[in-house]
Amino acid sequence: MSTDYYPIVLYPPLARQWRSGNQRQKYLKASFQGCVALPDENSIAKQGVSERHFFRHLLAAFSGNLICQAVEFEIPGYPLRYSADFIFYHHSSGLALDIEIDEPYTGDTGKPHHCIDVEDDKIRNRFFLERNWVVIRFAEIQVVRHPWSCCKVIAQTIAKLTGDDNLFVLLQRWADVPLQKRWTKREARLRKRNNYRQSYLQDIYQHSL
Repeated sequence: MSTDYYPIVLYPPLARQWRSGNQRQKYLKASFQGCVALPDENSIAKQGVSERHFFRHLLAAFSGNLICQAVEFEIPGYPLRYSADFIFYHHSSGLALDIEIDEPYTGDTGKPHHCIDVEDDKIRNRFFLERNWVVIRFAEIQVVRHPWSCCKVIAQTIAKLTGDDNLFVLLQRWADVPLQKRWTKREARLRKRNNYRQSYLQDIYQHSL
């Protein structure tokens, strides 16, 4: 899958060994046992309206699995920590997923964010992949306007890696999530000037009335 468009799905080395689906889940779980680096604690990162909106859909779509919002991972040698938007643990296989929502600019400062011409996200992705986490990134507009289709992507990823299609069967009737092209810093600044995020975040505000 191209990383120039959302959704982005990245597989760690340990998970890539099992993509053929020829092995049984108990062997997958045995492989991941003790090999997935766990978070340290809850994060103090502020959660936006889109995260809270998508969290409700994740809980509804994947009941029975461990889903946590805003947890932190220590970065060896650095005082700062990575805060994951969501972590998802698939109980029957041991597969762990880091699920992220990318917005083009921050709500408080308007600073460009998650830009394709900045290395920050690549470095962060590598951190999770090296610790045997699957990384799935959605554009914010996707989880706001197509939350069930985004859940379908997650279920499809789990099915592809583990052979367990029980979750995917429940979500396969939803349309595929429309692709969203990633943005540069220049494009993010332009979107800020045009109040791009408000064009879809207002959908959440209206439904909450």
